[in-house]
Order: sequence, then structure tokens, then C-alpha cells
Amino acid sequence: MSRLDKEWEVKLELLRSIARSQEALARILESVADVTAGSEPAASAMREHVRKLADLQAALVGAVTGQRWSAPRKGVPSPPWGSRGRKGRTGEVKKRQGGLSK
Repeated sequence: MSRLDKEWEVKLELLRSIARSQEALARILESVADVTAGSEPAASAMREHVRKLADLQAALVGAVTGQRWSAPRKGVPSPPWGSRGRKGRTGEVKKRQGGLSK
């Protein structure tokens, strides 16, 4: 097995481990939800611990894959970069504003 193959195997195993950790965390949360339902301080502490664990797992995924993991965002998407002469909702051609002109 080449060095590159070994590296990919290690990365895949780490990702599998993170997935197992997520599953275990979900089971823990289900179990703790009943206990902390009546206690606000316990629920707050649990929320903070879960946030820290999620941040740690996101950092591990980023280290392995080289990509950041971010939550989806709501909002109006910007137009595609290559949309110099795209049609708007009314059918007229809109020129892209800003950027470099040729």
C-alpha cells in the first residue's frame, strides 16, 4: 500500500470515527433530554458542552478534508459570476454591475 493510500485510509477512518461520535452524541442527548427537562441550569450546561463537542468535530473534519463545515445560511443568493447578460424575472437583459469590464 502506497503512502497516499495509507493517508486516505487514515482520513476515512477518522471520518468514520467522527460519524460514530455524532451517533453517540445523539443517543446521549436523547437520554439527557428527559433528565434536564425540568432544570434550566443543567440544560444550559449540556447545551454548552454539546456546542464545544460540535466545534471540535467540525475542526477535525476541516483538518481531514481541508474544507470548513458551516451551517446553511438563509438569504437571497447573489447572481452567478458569469452572468454578464442574464435575463431577469421580467425578461429584460440585466447587465452585471461592478467587477472588471472587458
